[in-house]
Amino acid sequence: MIEIASTTDSEFTDVLLTSYVSLLENNPAEEFRFNIIDDELTDTDKKRLDSLTHIYPNCQEIIFLGNDFAGVYHGANVVSPRSVIKENTYYRLEFPKLVDRPRLLYLDCDMICRGKISTLFHNELHDNIIGAVESQMYVDRLDILGVKHQFPFYFNAGLLLIDTKKWNEHQITAQAQKYMRDHSDIIAFQDQDTLNAVLADQWKPLNPKYNVQSPLMRHEKQSLDPKQRQAATVALKDPTLIHYTGFSKPWITQGEYVSPWRDEYYKYQKIMFEKVGRR
Repeated sequence: MIEIASTTDSEFTDVLLTSYVSLLENNPAEEFRFNIIDDELTDTDKKRLDSLTHIYPNCQEIIFLGNDFAGVYHGANVVSPRSVIKENTYYRLEFPKLVDRPRLLYLDCDMICRGKISTLFHNELHDNIIGAVESQMYVDRLDILGVKHQFPFYFNAGLLLIDTKKWNEHQITAQAQKYMRDHSDIIAFQDQDTLNAVLADQWKPLNPKYNVQSPLMRHEKQSLDPKQRQAATVALKDPTLIHYTGFSKPWITQGEYVSPWRDEYYKYQKIMFEKVGRR
């Protein structure tokens, strides 16, 4: 069973449905359970999401987890230079406490799957708490944040392969909440800065094909490491998971933030509307 964790609100229900349809369509031999922290979804939103269990034989269950903990994050820093951020971006910190499974794959809802993810989900993490893909902004945020580290890389928090036991043993949620409060003045990338600070040297780098981000898609940035550049070039040719990060959402049709992979999103949105229907 592949355990997926997601956060959404009513505004992004269609986006999440499109993401789930892409996962289910491309992984017909895998069984999925979707665990959703729902930020005040309507009954209609929940019915549409739950309909996937009737449409797809490989969709075993949709679990809505609510947001009873929301008050913990009231007033958290949501000022970002590269995207519109909501308070519920921090809710991903709660999943290992709410879902009693050995392993979770957290995915941002603005991601599209194009291939098999079994190898990703069963990736050996060794002694690491999570697996993640390096941020393709290739920024030296740990030094900027003043975080001591040996491993000099910074990950994108849109995909987190989580060992829930290790996460809870190390009290990562509590550590992250404290960091979020104590360093609100220097956090520029919200939960991502927070998680990188508390998980420095405790995460495994995953193949970039599992989280191809907008700066790489638009050829804005490249790694200083030749091996990483080569891996990113291969990933860009055939990404397994496309992540429309920052302002480069697929519905942007003009200007510098148009995604070169926007048609891939609409391919799966079309399937979603045909099978699930519109609101």
